[in-house]
Amino acid sequence: MAGYTAPVRASLDVTYACDLRCIHCRTNTGEVPAHIRRKMLSIEQLQEIMLDLDRMGTFEITLTGGEPSIRKGFWQLLDVVPKLRHATVTLITNAAAHTREQLDRIVDSGISSVRVSMDGTRETFAAVRLKDVFDTVVENSIYLRDRVQSFKVLTTVMKTNQHNVFDLAQYLRAQGFRRQDLILVRAHGRGGRNLLLLTEAETMAIHEKVAQFKKTVPATDFDLNLNAPYLVPGEQLRPYQDVVMFPYLVRDSSIAISATGDVTMSRLYSAAPLGNTKDAPVQKIWLAGQDQLAQEQEEFTEARLREIFWDFAAAGEQSAPPLTSLLDRQIFEGFEVR
Repeated sequence: MAGYTAPVRASLDVTYACDLRCIHCRTNTGEVPAHIRRKMLSIEQLQEIMLDLDRMGTFEITLTGGEPSIRKGFWQLLDVVPKLRHATVTLITNAAAHTREQLDRIVDSGISSVRVSMDGTRETFAAVRLKDVFDTVVENSIYLRDRVQSFKVLTTVMKTNQHNVFDLAQYLRAQGFRRQDLILVRAHGRGGRNLLLLTEAETMAIHEKVAQFKKTVPATDFDLNLNAPYLVPGEQLRPYQDVVMFPYLVRDSSIAISATGDVTMSRLYSAAPLGNTKDAPVQKIWLAGQDQLAQEQEEFTEARLREIFWDFAAAGEQSAPPLTSLLDRQIFEGFEVR
């Protein structure tokens, strides 16, 4: 096992709320019932978690959601960023409704890494996001790109947009963007319920197109990657990796913290949260989970991880896959919410 004294990366859900209603949303924005929303961590609790992670030595804290910036108190949450001694803070945002003043507040907070979700060119974007805000997202992305140390576009690939993702890559390249990750839609949230998962053949076609793109366009010009570890058995990945990718390649080196405080050690295969930050500090939960991680390392081979990570749709499949994420089970099956 990795045996780290702290997680390399922690992903922190700031909120389940969003100003968009994307057809693949993993957190089911607009569907989260009031009894779950009422149990979300307070801004003060989120601040303390970030400080605890930094004291542990975590390299990267990713703020995500929902749309983090619409959470009441989000701007106060950013007051913690200058106090962090070790951790880099990455913000994942849809950039769909920010004012120039808000963009400046993000930059001035000390956040040096921003990821913006963009799932297609204009018409495809609107079909996925259910709102025509493409121009605003591009404009805000350019503004952030030119002012933060690290900027990347994240594109979720699904049934609805698989035909358009390389058109988007060429568009972004023409607009002066330099980094884009393609992320395969998962069964979590509306992605599974809306039958948006790709078949294995469709997925491997995307994989091949990315390989061809990389042969003709150098990474120094436009760095396009398919964020899909374990997709090809035995595939040799490049020796350097974005920190976001590192926890997937070095297993059990990351944690995800839900908006209600549940801590999950592995997004791939942990069946239940190891604890909740309302009951214990992150460090105590992390240390208590090490024995489980050792068992998981022995149980899950790379072949098994590929089977779990890439739950492909069957050709002609007419039914959604079973609920897998904790949040899905809390919403639709009444699983306990702390």
